[in-house]
Amino acid sequence: MKLINLLRDLVEIDSESGKEDEIVDYVTEFLEDLGYSPKVEEKKVKNVVLEGKGDLWLITHLDTTRKLTGFSFDGVYCYGTGVCDAKASVAAILSAIEESEEFVLNVAFLSDEEEGGRGSEHFARRRKGRAIIMEPTELKVAEAQYGSAEITVNVKGKPSHGAFPDFGVSAIEKAYELYEKIKNIWRGFSIQEIRGGDSSYSIPEECFIRFAFVFPPEVSSSDILEKVLKIAENYGEVEVVEFWDGFYCDEIVELAKIVEERTVMKSWTDAANLKAEGWKVTVWGPGELEYCHTKYERVKVAEVEKAKEVIGRMNEFILSSF
Repeated sequence: MKLINLLRDLVEIDSESGKEDEIVDYVTEFLEDLGYSPKVEEKKVKNVVLEGKGDLWLITHLDTTRKLTGFSFDGVYCYGTGVCDAKASVAAILSAIEESEEFVLNVAFLSDEEEGGRGSEHFARRRKGRAIIMEPTELKVAEAQYGSAEITVNVKGKPSHGAFPDFGVSAIEKAYELYEKIKNIWRGFSIQEIRGGDSSYSIPEECFIRFAFVFPPEVSSSDILEKVLKIAENYGEVEVVEFWDGFYCDEIVELAKIVEERTVMKSWTDAANLKAEGWKVTVWGPGELEYCHTKYERVKVAEVEKAKEVIGRMNEFILSSF
């Protein structure tokens, strides 16, 4: 029940990206009440950093996507925006610290992961080491983080009266045609936004569409974009919003000794910014990523408990080495 109450407290704090001040204060005060001395590092965004011993860091993020639902508990799962991504990880870390007589793992709670990743950019440049980035992996250790790319296309058509569809060219239909052509060259993508047409009974002249791509480390973002842009540029104005190459994760021996199951992380995480700065990283944490960013977001309390236990065991490894 104590862990559930902690999760409730965290979820009830609105910490949408850019609004992390309250949760930064909560986490800082929680640690101070336990006798620790966390630092709030601020450079456009705020990170809470608790330095311990050695070069291994537990890192997760405090911010969430826009709030869709509040906290609830059905006896097995906790629900609510951010409950899994990544407040379950925040709760697991805080609970592990609370239950340890001496907690010596380095810990960082970062901001802005769901937007620009500025928290991890700032953090990674100031230090070097090894990191377990805590994100939902169902407690399996990620062997790779997939690459990603996002483009928008403002598809152009030809307007006409709605009674004369053959006279006009529907931008919505052209957007669907573009989707089908892209699907022929790469299956790992989705339409995440589409806007076009109105109630004026006319053939729409424009249709805005946003595509998001995911791909394994052996596929480069430049290869994906080259193929996609070659097609998309024939349909209208194209903007490349962002792109990242994937990478293979490093083995973090303290975690590998405890957790045997492996997986891949198909979404961008702060691990990308740390990897780019020379850190050794992997991704691991409680929860199912599939439900995150939706009104159905959930986490099994038993997984958060297990994550807390694993963190406690890793802390014992570090303690025994000093």
